[in-house]
Parts: sequence; structure tokens; C-alpha cells
Amino acid sequence: MQSLAGELMCAGMGFDYPYKSEADGYVDFFTANGGGLVFESQDGLIRAGCYAGPSSNYRTITSSVFFSVLQEDATTREELMAAYMEYFTGGTGVAQESSAAFTAFSVSAVNPARGSFSVTVTLQGSVPCELGIYDVSGRRAGTLVSGTLSRGTHDLSVSAGGMTSGTYLISGAVGNEQVRLRTVLLR
Repeated sequence: MQSLAGELMCAGMGFDYPYKSEADGYVDFFTANGGGLVFESQDGLIRAGCYAGPSSNYRTITSSVFFSVLQEDATTREELMAAYMEYFTGGTGVAQESSAAFTAFSVSAVNPARGSFSVTVTLQGSVPCELGIYDVSGRRAGTLVSGTLSRGTHDLSVSAGGMTSGTYLISGAVGNEQVRLRTVLLR
């Protein structure tokens, strides 16, 4: 195998692969079998595929290539992992919106995060807000806001200094509504 071309959540991505190396000797191929094509090699064989279970109650990616030996060019391995995480978490963006006029809101996060976590909160009225950043073990890694925010749009951010790359959860409350967003930090 010499190269990979992305489809679905990896559309437009491509990597070279170390042809005739030890890694190349272990590459297998798949059939779609109800799933989707993620990466196809130059010879038209599926080298990575994905499947979302019934009602998307689980998601999986199967790959026969060694992630660590993908040769970066226009696409980096970090961008690939961010696309994979976006697929696994079902996406990010607007977390929820309340239908009550006095607490109507929207919350969105920049994903992937690079250097800092950025969140935009838009409110129809003043409400108490408590939003924090949590790592996958549930440990609080930072605070975006703790207090009352007025009506309007608020751009909040917290530095990711000292945090490792990976998946984080933006979680808390806006008024009486719970907010939970997943985001990926890339270094």
C-alpha cells in the first residue's frame, strides 16, 4: 500500500504510507458490510471503515493501518484524530436550547480547541451560569464562568496551558438547564 484517500468524516484528507516497509506488510482490507468507507488505498481497497450501531447507540472505526506511521503532508495525524473524535462523540456545537422565554439560550464551543477552550453563550435574559472544563476522568481542569451573565452574547475562554491533548467536557448549568459539550484539545 502506498497512499490513503479519505471519505465521509475524513473527506479531503490523504496520507502517504511507507510502501514496502514492515508496516506495509501487515495492512489488511475490509468490505463495507453495512458500514461506511473512511480510507481507501490507491488500489481501491477499504483500509479503514466506520459503523454506527442501530439508532447510533454506538460508533466504531476499524482500521488496518498503523496510525503512527501515516506520513503527514497536507493532513496531520492530529486533524485525523480530531475527525475520528468528532465521529465518536456525535459532533459538538449547539448543546441545547431552552424553550422558556426567560431562560432561552444557546451554547456553542470551538472544536477542536487549540491553546484555549472558547465558548459562546447567547442569552435571552440574565441568568446564573456555571460552566467548567473537565477531563475524561471527571477532574475539573478549568472554569469558563461562575456567576450571572446578562442578556446578549458572551465569548468565554480559558487557557489550555498545562493540559494534554485529548477529549474534554464543557459542563455545568445555564439558569436551570444543564449543558454538556464534548470538545477535543489539540496540541
